[in-house]
Amino acid sequence: MQKTNYYSDQRRRASKTGLFLLLACALLPAANLPAQQTGNGDNFSGFYAREGNNGSPAKTAGNNIYIKFFEDRWVGMMFIPYPYAIEVENEAIEKVFTAARKQATRAAILRGKYGLLTEAATITIEKYGYLQDRIVFECGALSPCTIKLGDDSLELIKPGVINEHIIKYDHVAIP
Repeated sequence: MQKTNYYSDQRRRASKTGLFLLLACALLPAANLPAQQTGNGDNFSGFYAREGNNGSPAKTAGNNIYIKFFEDRWVGMMFIPYPYAIEVENEAIEKVFTAARKQATRAAILRGKYGLLTEAATITIEKYGYLQDRIVFECGALSPCTIKLGDDSLELIKPGVINEHIIKYDHVAIP
């Protein structure tokens, strides 16, 4: 009588099922990637300004903070010193972002006036990726920051030691 190894058959079936699930997990998010890249519309136009710029968060932090997305999965964060930041026009912020991106050929921390500002701004340029429905990038925190896009706004989620810090940014359209 031939001996049948049922344990071996179950392992083979389990490995096939595991392989199928792994492929499904790998391919299904990729099908959504083009939709995620556009986010909530054309997120390459304009920039996002932190809620509380020109207010108590800016006074406490000592700067206004802005975020801009660029093509080819680049993101920039600009820190303009407060109270000088109150005087800076939105068009100048957009031009400084563009100038900084042209200057950075890879991830970088830049500081300068770019011929548009009277005080130097600090700008970080990083590559970003996607994790499910969120944008993920290095932001100098304990672990990567994530961005959750909304309608004409975003939430920057910075990891903390005890809990996450959620900072809301509003979209600023530049004509």
